[in-house]
Amino acid sequence: MIVTIKTGKYSSAQGPRVAQHNDGRVTVNTGRMHVTGYPIGRLTPTGI
Repeated sequence: MIVTIKTGKYSSAQGPRVAQHNDGRVTVNTGRMHVTGYPIGRLTPTGI
């Protein structure tokens, strides 16, 4: 599953989930490296 995470105040990363940590952080594989951060919530469509 592709996950988007917040890696800094103004940056994010996206990739397949590699690990889920107890404190809520997620590690993703960006293709070049593994990056850890907090997931960004999913938007659900309305009016459908």
